[in-house]
Amino acid sequence: MRYPVLLFVMAVGAAALAACGDSSAPEPRATPAPDALREHSKLFEKEVVEVTDGVHVAVGFGLANSIMLEGDDGIIIVDTMETVAEGEAVLAAFREITDKPIAAIIYTHNHADHVFGARAFAAPGEVPVYAHQSTGYYINRVVNQIRPIITTRSMRMFGHHLPEGERINDGIGPHLGVSEESTLFALPPDHTVDERLETTIAGIKLELVHAPGETEDQLFVWLPEKKVVLSGDNIYQTFPNLYTIRGTYYRDVQKWAASLDKIRALDAEFLVPSHTRPLSGRERIHDTLTDYRDAIQYVHDQTVRHMNKGLTPDQIVERVQLPPHLAESPWLQEFYGKVSWSVRSVFDGYLGWFDGNPSTLQPLPGEQQARHMAELAGGEQALADKARAALEQGDAQWALSLSDHLRALRPDDDAVNQLRAEALRRLGEVEANPNARNYYFTAAREEADGLIPGFRTEPPEGFLDTLPIENFLAAMPAFLKAEDTLDVHEKLGFQFADSDRRFTLEIRRGVAQVRPGLAEDAVAVLHTREPVWKAIAAGNRSAVTALAGDDLDIDGDKIAALRLLGYFEKVD
Repeated sequence: MRYPVLLFVMAVGAAALAACGDSSAPEPRATPAPDALREHSKLFEKEVVEVTDGVHVAVGFGLANSIMLEGDDGIIIVDTMETVAEGEAVLAAFREITDKPIAAIIYTHNHADHVFGARAFAAPGEVPVYAHQSTGYYINRVVNQIRPIITTRSMRMFGHHLPEGERINDGIGPHLGVSEESTLFALPPDHTVDERLETTIAGIKLELVHAPGETEDQLFVWLPEKKVVLSGDNIYQTFPNLYTIRGTYYRDVQKWAASLDKIRALDAEFLVPSHTRPLSGRERIHDTLTDYRDAIQYVHDQTVRHMNKGLTPDQIVERVQLPPHLAESPWLQEFYGKVSWSVRSVFDGYLGWFDGNPSTLQPLPGEQQARHMAELAGGEQALADKARAALEQGDAQWALSLSDHLRALRPDDDAVNQLRAEALRRLGEVEANPNARNYYFTAAREEADGLIPGFRTEPPEGFLDTLPIENFLAAMPAFLKAEDTLDVHEKLGFQFADSDRRFTLEIRRGVAQVRPGLAEDAVAVLHTREPVWKAIAAGNRSAVTALAGDDLDIDGDKIAALRLLGYFEKVD
């Protein structure tokens, strides 16, 4: 029995694990890209940059930067890359500068490209790990209810399956260095920060300050004696992802602007983001931060302004564009986020999915709408002809939109797939935003070649031990096959001998609920140890195999217990 409960996802974030798919890609094909995007790649040339005495940042080793602070008798590592392999490469580069021992690790936030390389720098429990008090919670949400779809969308957005020539860069770094062979291992934080922590580590005085923005748990690190601020992901040299197309919870952009004001107030002489390159000069830093936070506030305020006039998101997108002095800033080019995506996110954050247009309250089902469109066009073939004509006339977006209707009418038609693939390629070829570009090209390969944009990797030995058992149980309800349980009302107990933790899973007519404690009326109780169930949940072991051995026992109705477990989706 395998439950989809161990996840390394980029939204939590996290890097992505998913159902196995064919990751092979066709031969590279030359694709034009705006010159500005290729020029943007210069920001990610691999090197270790000395920011000032005792502060070095590794740029271009993976999607994110890793920063080394050198103290009297040790070093601090701030952010640890996305995989153990990237972390090891960074550490080797840092070791060319100093052999001082690692005194601490600091996470600026929970995203996978900042935490999942941590095992390269230290073993569990070997050094203190500092983070916001909620970061552990977010890391533990690798047991994620929406893992499959987030994985798919992350792999599209970061262009994991694209060959050289189609993927230019990933906007905030050269590439996301996660593959089927990668080892991902985050160390759990054991020194946490609420709003602010002043401390000294290896002789380095520093402040860790809560600064919600791109994530709710975001921290910046301030070195008052060196006038250096490590800003995390609240600023990098591109317009920010106020919304990311891989999918996230609402990012509170007002909090983000306020956090940048905190950084502005420091009057720093050196700014070291966790993506792109460092910036120096007090006035230059102040002006850059001012423009950045003003761009965020501008998008928020103007979106709200037009919302209050009753405009829909489509209408607001047409009206909200950065003013010239912000649009021309090299730190606000749309190489990661987009103003249009941000507008839609702000609207949704305040008002939700309904755009205010009554025609969208109860839209026709997709196939029915498609039939009406085909009738208007003069039949299905006429609709297909119009889509092809739009493509030949250079209107790839309209061709793609028309193909949505064709797809609803002809879901298995290869000609429709190929039409969509070509439209997607054309959109990708002229797109300067890497997120959108990668998404278009990957989706084109899905249409034309049947690519499944995901992969599965085994969790490393010892990693499961760092995650609480609650996470493995809490993920189960979202994978219940409700249609099979509408007449089921039964309970199954879990008792873990090594921790004496006890839980009850109740399936109640289409809904599953996990609660602490054992219910007296459970049909059976599973007796095992936490590592065993974690391995079963992660797909590393079979419940049947464990039951046949000595690692799992069922007290009560064994058949009923296995039947209840069988009501949950399995992921291959």
